[in-house]
Amino acid sequence: MPNVIRLIERARTAETVHVELSDVVADLRSPATNVVACVGDSIVAVLVGRPEGDVGRIVAIAIAPEWRNKGIGSALIGRAEAAFLKAGCHRIVALLTENQVGAAALINRGFEITPNLALYEKDEPLRPTAFSILERWNGELIDQSRWESFSGLTMQRDIVEQRLLAPLIEAELASHFGVIAPSAMLLFGPPGTGKTSFAKAIAGRLGWPFVELLPSKLGAQGASMMADELGRAFDDLLGLEHVVVFIDEVDDIASSRAARPETQAVVNELLKAMVRVREAPGRLLVCATNSITALDPAVVRPGRFDLVIPIGPPDPEARLALLNDMLGAIPASAIDPLAMVEPTDGLTPADIASAIQRAAAGAFRAVRQGDTAATITNSDLLAALDSIVPTISEAGRSDFTEEAERFSRL
Repeated sequence: MPNVIRLIERARTAETVHVELSDVVADLRSPATNVVACVGDSIVAVLVGRPEGDVGRIVAIAIAPEWRNKGIGSALIGRAEAAFLKAGCHRIVALLTENQVGAAALINRGFEITPNLALYEKDEPLRPTAFSILERWNGELIDQSRWESFSGLTMQRDIVEQRLLAPLIEAELASHFGVIAPSAMLLFGPPGTGKTSFAKAIAGRLGWPFVELLPSKLGAQGASMMADELGRAFDDLLGLEHVVVFIDEVDDIASSRAARPETQAVVNELLKAMVRVREAPGRLLVCATNSITALDPAVVRPGRFDLVIPIGPPDPEARLALLNDMLGAIPASAIDPLAMVEPTDGLTPADIASAIQRAAAGAFRAVRQGDTAATITNSDLLAALDSIVPTISEAGRSDFTEEAERFSRL
């Protein structure tokens, strides 16, 4: 505690914290809602919090000057939010001056500012009782910026915006036309094409908790218990006010019952869960598979999934967006993203990222060996692309094209 007090006193002297030291000492004795950041043995930041009924109050945020603007404030607030939820708080407030340390971090974490008072508030997307459910199923809250920063999948993003998000955002208008937001979505396509990342981005855009149900975990007690575990999961998760439930490699639990009779019970349980999700507005089930043809026909027939969206290798527009994002984050890059669109045809985002890393490693090695002017050039990336074995074979691309034409429901 003495080191924490010294940091707060230092911040008070610099007028970056405006609280009386005596007011925070009592709060420091309740560690449940205080968060400290350390580098080695040094305390570099502290957040002092106080639960007041269903309101969590951030009393002070102090960050050592040399550690500001490095994301520590946002990390502190994120940990504090979790602590307040466990303490039963549903609203979190902080009273700071507009330029005070921590103000920008509060904005980054989604708090709203009250004009003229600089009162930062945030309504948590979870009730305190829901927090334990999310912990049990390893759920997480995805940052809303994930959707805006998601590169590629232009067509798929447009579909989700129009079919899923618009009816939720403009609910009254949608109701006037009888439009109902989808409650279940199936993403299919080759591995490495970004299905999981896309599902997380959707959860971030909605502002709903994201829970991934892993077939391996559902079947941890044996195939015979998988159906029961799946039912228990939906019993819990449908108790949340909002949630995106994601099942990757859903063919592991919902493959054709004709080919694998032992999946009968779990397929039936998944079909029941889909009905339950449809009857519970504010919940979304997203499933993903590398092999849609392996799924039981009852799972993919019309009326089960509202949207069946193909996720394949990125098209030229999507590849250009990916290249701009990936290369734009590398200061030493002298690569022209537009020139790399054609050479990356047929590659997955993971393939492209791997090739860029190979090219970057070569330039890095050259600098370490004395070529201080080395940059990553077009020829470097082309050479790296030549050494990449595409995740998706030509035959795989052909199969995906046929499946997209046969199964897509947009």
